[in-house]
Amino acid sequence: MKNIIIDDSKYLSGELVKKVLFFVLLFSLSLATTAQGRQTLSLDGEWEFAADSLNKGIAENWVNGIPSNLSHTVTVPHTWNIENGTEDYAGWAWYQKEIDVPQGWKGKNIRIKFGAVYHDAFIYINGRKAGENINAGYTPFTIDVSKFVVLGTKNRIVVAVNNEFSETNLPYARSFDWVNDGGITRSVSLEVTGKPSLRYVHISPELNWKDSTGTTQIVCKLWEDGVKRIKLTFAIKDKATGEIVQSEEKELKIENGKFVTSIVVGKVKPWHFDSPNLYELETSVIDKGKITDKETSVFGFKKVEIKGEQLFLNGEEVRLPGIEYMPGSSPVYGIAEPKSYMDSIVRTMKDLNVCITRFHWQQDDYMLSLMDQYGILVQEELPWWQKPAALTPELMQTAKKQLGDMVEAHYNHPSVFSWGISNEVNGDTDKEQYIELRDFVKAMDSTRFVTVVSNRIWQKREKDETLYGDMPTWNEYIGTWHGNDRNELPGKLDTVKMAIGKRPLLITENGLCEPAITGGDARRIDDMLFHIKEWKSRPFTIGYIYFCLSDYRTQMGEEGFGKYKIRRHGITDVYLNPKPSYSVLKQIASPIEITKVERVDNSTAVIEIAIKNDIPSYVLRGYSLEYRSSDGDLQQIELPVLNPGDTFSTNLKQVNAQFSFRVLRPGGFCVIEY
Repeated sequence: MKNIIIDDSKYLSGELVKKVLFFVLLFSLSLATTAQGRQTLSLDGEWEFAADSLNKGIAENWVNGIPSNLSHTVTVPHTWNIENGTEDYAGWAWYQKEIDVPQGWKGKNIRIKFGAVYHDAFIYINGRKAGENINAGYTPFTIDVSKFVVLGTKNRIVVAVNNEFSETNLPYARSFDWVNDGGITRSVSLEVTGKPSLRYVHISPELNWKDSTGTTQIVCKLWEDGVKRIKLTFAIKDKATGEIVQSEEKELKIENGKFVTSIVVGKVKPWHFDSPNLYELETSVIDKGKITDKETSVFGFKKVEIKGEQLFLNGEEVRLPGIEYMPGSSPVYGIAEPKSYMDSIVRTMKDLNVCITRFHWQQDDYMLSLMDQYGILVQEELPWWQKPAALTPELMQTAKKQLGDMVEAHYNHPSVFSWGISNEVNGDTDKEQYIELRDFVKAMDSTRFVTVVSNRIWQKREKDETLYGDMPTWNEYIGTWHGNDRNELPGKLDTVKMAIGKRPLLITENGLCEPAITGGDARRIDDMLFHIKEWKSRPFTIGYIYFCLSDYRTQMGEEGFGKYKIRRHGITDVYLNPKPSYSVLKQIASPIEITKVERVDNSTAVIEIAIKNDIPSYVLRGYSLEYRSSDGDLQQIELPVLNPGDTFSTNLKQVNAQFSFRVLRPGGFCVIEY
């Protein structure tokens, strides 16, 4: 019998033929290059550790190995500031781990990636210095160790770490209100690639919210200098379904040290805090028919804009409630929080109905991935807090290094909508430095806001540094840290409005700190209600970020000792146990109010809900109402699209004798319950 070959291409669209051929190419390459691409091996887990309070590690050549009688085993990520005996220690410490480097890695790029080491790190391989990262304790860095490892045997990694209070680092000296936890505080991994290899892939999604179509600009930078032309394959997938929605192969020329292209994606599902739809871009480097490196990047399509005094997300005006969390607050983990604990933090935020947050310093990439996944908008900041008033030339370089590392590492996270360059810096400041840093960040990322967080705009008015940012901000503490009485707030808001003109205002902090300010959680609730009511009444206030989620560990705390030194500023304690103020904020931040519950007869009730139109204020899509019927079955009612100011009523049938119901977000989090 003859072999019969059927040509299907004439029955397929041109685009589909291209996709089929592309997948065949990728499949063929993967079969031919099983040892190619990128291998990532976790170095988390057991390391040997020794504090070096006598500063004898260098003199005694610990770079070749820590004396076994001085070390003990710890689990990385790790901070020594939650261990007995070193809770308040600031100084030198050493870590050591041995790894196998197989002969098969000959000719490969071998790099160690540190999620963060606080705050100075010096890395040695087999006694030889391979690299360092100083004055940057919260940003990731990568050390190329290809020339230092010995193939086919065990290799020793030694990391010397210093967390002394420093006037060349940000945060500066002792001027910061959080922990000084030292150590290899985030995950460590070994990355093995061919050549050439990707340093980063930056994705700038452009969303046309009118028809939900998307385009991506893609910028790739290599580790290797001198490569002028490169072949790349791109595959864009819907992260939830794994479906490939677009794919292309391109040969690109270098432009200003980078390889730039764009891909039209077509119809996309936008990212929103209620529907955090994510996509993956798989980028492969092809050299001489082989995949030399491969990277998967997660991103989302969203559009955040300021129009006059309002904030818009995907074309819709929003006013958003938020809360801040201070990482490192748990005395169990310190700053070296495991992924499971970070997940509990973000889920707690979602339970509170908040949509927006900020961080005083750069975060673990995994924390931001959770914000992407669950749907919380993030402002991530340089840890320049209160001091110094002006940066020395050395501190300016520190600021640029940290900002550059932060933007490079976290560029693709759809949750990040704003970069912050300072917080509450007081005194005779140099305005040109804010402009220089703002423009520095804008040159790296023109797609996001850049802000300067202020707490004195009510005093400085038109001279306040916050006006140099894209969005004026205010840490508003009238009646506690500032002003004589909270009843001054309406007048202060009028003053702030005059200073910012026809621009929006984001309240970036407000809360009550015990025992510096007395009154306990009862006063916290009363103050919360008073301040939020005032902010809501001003249409130019686009949202607030309450401070803060939990009582937090801090090196300048008013109470406690060692790892228990805290500021009692939270709506939960350091173990996330809620205070009464937790429930109050959850209700305030709910976009829904229950306005009517009435039993009609023994089996029917009518309920009515109203959609808030102050803060919060946003369109509700995909929400549902659920209750249990008299026979115990779960009943669910899908709510229609509801706009701010709308009301919705329905009958609950076959309700039980003591009925209850709750309203759920699209992701399953409870908004409000009766």
